[in-house]
Amino acid sequence: MKKSYLIPLLSALLLLNCKKASSYFSTDGAPVKHQTTLAAAADSVTLKVLQLNIWQEGTSVTGGFDGIVDAIIQSGADLITLSEVRNYNSTKFDERVVAALKAKGYTFYSFYDNNVGIVSKYPIASFKTNIYGNAFDKATVSLNATTQVTLYSAHLDYTNYTCYLPRGYDGVTFSKIAAPVTNVDSILAANLKSTRDEELSAFVNDAKQERDNGRIVILGGDFNEPSHLDWVSAQKDLFDHHGTIVPWQGSVKLYGAGYKDSYRVKNPDPVKYPGFTWAAFNTGARLSSLVWAPDADERDRIDYIYYADNDNRVNVKESIVFGPSGSIVRGQGYEDAIYPNPFLKPTGTWPSDHKGVITTFSIKTTATQANISLNKTKFSTGETITVNFANGSADPKAWIGIYQTGKAPGAANTYADAWQYTNGLVSGSLTLTLPSGKPSGSYYVAYFKDNGYIEIAPRLSFTYGN
Repeated sequence: MKKSYLIPLLSALLLLNCKKASSYFSTDGAPVKHQTTLAAAADSVTLKVLQLNIWQEGTSVTGGFDGIVDAIIQSGADLITLSEVRNYNSTKFDERVVAALKAKGYTFYSFYDNNVGIVSKYPIASFKTNIYGNAFDKATVSLNATTQVTLYSAHLDYTNYTCYLPRGYDGVTFSKIAAPVTNVDSILAANLKSTRDEELSAFVNDAKQERDNGRIVILGGDFNEPSHLDWVSAQKDLFDHHGTIVPWQGSVKLYGAGYKDSYRVKNPDPVKYPGFTWAAFNTGARLSSLVWAPDADERDRIDYIYYADNDNRVNVKESIVFGPSGSIVRGQGYEDAIYPNPFLKPTGTWPSDHKGVITTFSIKTTATQANISLNKTKFSTGETITVNFANGSADPKAWIGIYQTGKAPGAANTYADAWQYTNGLVSGSLTLTLPSGKPSGSYYVAYFKDNGYIEIAPRLSFTYGN
């Protein structure tokens, strides 16, 4: 950009609206020297995720706990999300399942929680429990030095199971009603009487920060609600939908927030691949414990693995149903032989009244982490600060900025004290000078991708002033 005529004025006006709010050039006006190198090599990681409702921690089936362990092993999953963790009799399910897997030669990691749980082959870098009253928990794992996944496990409100209304049953009492409810507005209004919509709003809000920080977000759970991708025109006269086409609010909300349903991404035809996860015809359980609407076709897909990534690094290689092949139809076990669903049958005791979902992802990762360095850690007032960067972003609007310690990039009314684009160079150096009048004290340099506030390298702190 040339420093002449109207261009500086226009640039200044534009930058007043820019959250970085500084100059495109080094602040001392000196030319910036760069060294060009090749972009960092790309790699990929295969990541397999299992979602499984474990039906009261496996206690509803003889040998159910061992069945949970065997199912985890058979799935080959790297990350597992579990619903209906109970910690019965003051036990800690996380410790029990990790120890049982260890006894069979498998190393996994977990943490204590209730209602939901996460088991991981990857060491857990951080976790959080009790998100919206234990509807969710989350754990962050590192696939390599540069790529992190935050995994959420969900078990949403089971009351107001509104998909029973078109089937002629009340979704609260589960008793038969006079006639199926087929008015879609009435169905959706009844669905909102659950807390599922509030729970998913809490998830979207919590996960936004994870995505903004450059992490891939994966959500597995028992949602107790169908998908708008299933109750479509092609299914309206199937499975006792009684002509209804229902845009279920939960899945609509997630898609609106940028999430994708991994099973439907890989198996988009809901008639050819209905993907039923409820209710499983588990021959190891009492039939009466599996039947809730004895005169209806209860088959539905209510267990999911969703994902979102701001950087489009995620591809679905495969998504399958895992569990008994049969479902529950009109109070009896029913084999879904006519549907060519991708399927994995259990080799051991099946612990659940649900079927599980297994999704295999291919995730692009950066082999080498971006990094920045300074020529020293203390600078005098007015001194030029040279920042070296390597293995960075090739985007022309990746940028490096300086902030006072304690200030958060991207926060309201918080601007970089000096900054500059890296102009598509993945490695090189640039110089920055803090404006006159900046106080002495502690500052840091941060490296951001693509004109935003996602940091792609560890921060570097330094002291400034005489």
